[in-house]
Amino acid sequence: MPRVSAAHEREIRSRIVDAAARVFGRTGYHSSTIADVCHESGLSVGAVYTYFASKEDLFRTSCDQIAARGLEELAARLAGTTTTLERLRVAVELYVEAIDEYAGAPGQVSLIQAWAEVDREPGLLEMLTARRERLVGAAELLLRQGMASGEMPPWLDVDGVTRGFLALLDGLLLQRVEAGGSYRPADLVRRAMAILMPMLAAAGAPEPDVVGRGRADPGRKSRTAAPARA
Repeated sequence: MPRVSAAHEREIRSRIVDAAARVFGRTGYHSSTIADVCHESGLSVGAVYTYFASKEDLFRTSCDQIAARGLEELAARLAGTTTTLERLRVAVELYVEAIDEYAGAPGQVSLIQAWAEVDREPGLLEMLTARRERLVGAAELLLRQGMASGEMPPWLDVDGVTRGFLALLDGLLLQRVEAGGSYRPADLVRRAMAILMPMLAAAGAPEPDVVGRGRADPGRKSRTAAPARA
């Protein structure tokens, strides 16, 4: 019997994951079955279980792949940008596009379900944490590029801004679900950019004295000199 090529295995695995994402988006995690994924993909139960140990494994992988593909697409789109404003807008627009990436899913339902199921499906926590850290890494790179070019304040708390803004983007995902038929992607882009624009406008402003700021960004050097020893 001829050996299946690595390329063919990748194609079959991707076909299963794409089918699973559509199924989970339409009917939810608990209502979906491996049989549903088989019907959607046109593959047998044996083929699916050859690549995935369980429905949880398949669900985790489908969510993980959505995030990975998004970062690949972001890198491609950023290649044609020249300013921090352009880069940030591209990133926001891509996130909003990804909300409806899979047909039949009112927002990234698979991701919302993952958050809801994390207590009952502990394996999902690893996926969600990995997704968050990948997004944090990409966002921090954009902010630090802006700081290096003088387009963003040099005193910016990169870690705080990055994680706070990603929480806002995930909140927009929920707003999309709530909007239903009145949803307009441009509304989400406008709301996200409304948060980013003040940071760009403050590029030359002095660092504010914020009480209770908490732990400083570990990547940002303090601008206050250490007191001299007596």
